[in-house]
Amino acid sequence: MNYAEIKTYDIANGPGVRVSLFVSGCTHHCKNCFNEIAWDFHYGELFTTEIEDFILDEVGPAHYQGLSILGGEPMEVENQHGLLHLFKSFKERYPDKNLWVYTGYLFDEDLLKPSRVRNEITDELLSY
Repeated sequence: MNYAEIKTYDIANGPGVRVSLFVSGCTHHCKNCFNEIAWDFHYGELFTTEIEDFILDEVGPAHYQGLSILGGEPMEVENQHGLLHLFKSFKERYPDKNLWVYTGYLFDEDLLKPSRVRNEITDELLSY
């Protein structure tokens, strides 16, 4: 998985002060998308364990309310596996902080029912 950007002090993508990760890759191609450059799954930098550790350390101070994941499209099948360890580690380390995922998929139609994007990882991601 690649990522387009990390914002370490973000107040625009969820409640309170947050760290925001913008993943790369999206098949929606919505008209007037604000982040069209991130449609390409190869855009940006490779998401590594070092980047994950950086994010987890950044969101640690008490004034951070949580972590936001945007894109691109976080719930694309190609991105779900790359996010699984981050979600799990985040909730283990910060059980009282919240995790927001901005997706163009419909929760009840695409993520809860059998669909192109639902797989064995989807339910675990949603549990966090």
